[in-house]
Amino acid sequence: MQKNKQQKTFNESQFTRNMLSKIRLYEAEGVETSQENSSEDAVVIPESDPYFNDLKNNLIKFVGGVNLGSDSLVVYPKDNDVIFNGSITSLNGLKFQFRYNDQSGGLYIWSDSVLLNKDTIDKLNKLVTLKEQFSAYWDENISNYQK
Repeated sequence: MQKNKQQKTFNESQFTRNMLSKIRLYEAEGVETSQENSSEDAVVIPESDPYFNDLKNNLIKFVGGVNLGSDSLVVYPKDNDVIFNGSITSLNGLKFQFRYNDQSGGLYIWSDSVLLNKDTIDKLNKLVTLKEQFSAYWDENISNYQK
């Protein structure tokens, strides 16, 4: 009976590890499982946009080096949504996503391993503050980005 219980525990543990491994693989490949916006009305905000530059400069000022792609900031006017993606190099490439029209608060992060210390917590708190500023900006300006 004891051996059977150990075997069941091992199988559940292995199943959990396999499931987490698949989730990490999807995230590493950039698969967005929760993104339901219609891409036909998407407006990609170029890096030359003044707001994009302000957002990027604030990120660098508050959290350090960032990597942003050419399609990091996308507005979905029909869905009343804006999505901003990037990664923070000073936090071991921690990926983040701001979502404007999100019931859960709209700030998501993904990371492999990050040293959790006061500096990291301060940077994450600053990321939360930037997300709040992001939301306030889009409350006022989303209609200006119609296609």
